[in-house]
Amino acid sequence: MTIFSMKRCLCLPIWLFFLSGLAGLQARTMQTPEKDTIAPSVKPSDWDVAVEALQLSKDAQFIRDSFSRQVVRLSNERGVVERALQLAEADSTSSVEQLKTLRAGLKTAKKDENDAEKNLKRAKTTAEFAESVANMEERQQRQQLPKSRKQVLQLKNIFSPPPPAPEKEKPEKVEKQEPPAEPVLTETPAKTDSTATTSVPATEPEKRRVKTKPAAEPKPLVRTYSAAEDVMITPPALPCTLAYSIRDEFSGEVRREMPQKELFRYTNQALRKVYTMENPHTIAEASLLSSGLNAALHLTFRISDPNVRRTQGSLQKGGTATLKFMDGNSIILYDSRSDEGVTDPEGKTILFQAQFPIDRATIKKLRTTELDRIRLAWTNGYEDYDVQQVDLLMWQAKCLFEQ
Repeated sequence: MTIFSMKRCLCLPIWLFFLSGLAGLQARTMQTPEKDTIAPSVKPSDWDVAVEALQLSKDAQFIRDSFSRQVVRLSNERGVVERALQLAEADSTSSVEQLKTLRAGLKTAKKDENDAEKNLKRAKTTAEFAESVANMEERQQRQQLPKSRKQVLQLKNIFSPPPPAPEKEKPEKVEKQEPPAEPVLTETPAKTDSTATTSVPATEPEKRRVKTKPAAEPKPLVRTYSAAEDVMITPPALPCTLAYSIRDEFSGEVRREMPQKELFRYTNQALRKVYTMENPHTIAEASLLSSGLNAALHLTFRISDPNVRRTQGSLQKGGTATLKFMDGNSIILYDSRSDEGVTDPEGKTILFQAQFPIDRATIKKLRTTELDRIRLAWTNGYEDYDVQQVDLLMWQAKCLFEQ
């Protein structure tokens, strides 16, 4: 046997051992699965996407219709102010101040009308795109849904602007007070003898004079302030008196209603030069009523404008009233009746009435939170009203539902 053949025989077991170890390592790698470090993303189903697309389309159409009615109302108001200006210019007895006021009102009315037309144009574009997304196929609908959602959200912010964020109070800078300077003690020179040729130092320095403080005057007795006793913060509770409490003979239910109280006064910006605070354009009164397990909010509008049916329209069944509270939350109520308005015998004031059913959650909200604003939908558009008596419904809800 040659040396080469002996070496080949000795290397063969080493190669076999190396190959067996490599095969075992490969088998172990195949048996141990790798960990998935990427979590599977949860995607909404096609049904959820279709439902959201349809809801966005409905919201955009509702806002578009509201802006359309608002344009009609503002156009009519602009025409009223324009005709009043023409009559005033034709009248030689009109003062310069009156003409100036009417021209400013006409300028404001035109600006409001132009802004409403721009909003209507944008709402039409958004509504058309949202409707097209709602009718797309599943794949295209999923791709275009984020764009439709963004456009509708921007339109909602224009239709109902969010409350402004509270400004952060800047901390006041505290000026550093320098410590008072320490008094410097100075010694008085010693007395000198007139006959002596040299000065003789004083044996005892003069004592420093101490200033005596004047006696403090007696402080007047002041009563400690208490916020609970401040009538401006916590006014005394009004007595709870009902307008009526009647039991129905057939159903046996008790119908109770609070007396109607003034909730707010309102005059449109374009008409504030014509109407005053004592004689406003609109006076709204509110009262809560209950009948068995049912409850409702009753609103009465007294409008001193014979042309209100042409400018604002009337109240229709199913019309909305959005209640916005001081905490920023809103509740939408729906009118249960239609009202074309009733004119008083003198023909100067038109009376509208609306009734909105409310549930337990709304009653709790009215009882605990002050009311800020009301957005009421008329047939020719909507109108925003600032509430002056913000705690009126709180008082009525506590009287009607807690006693």
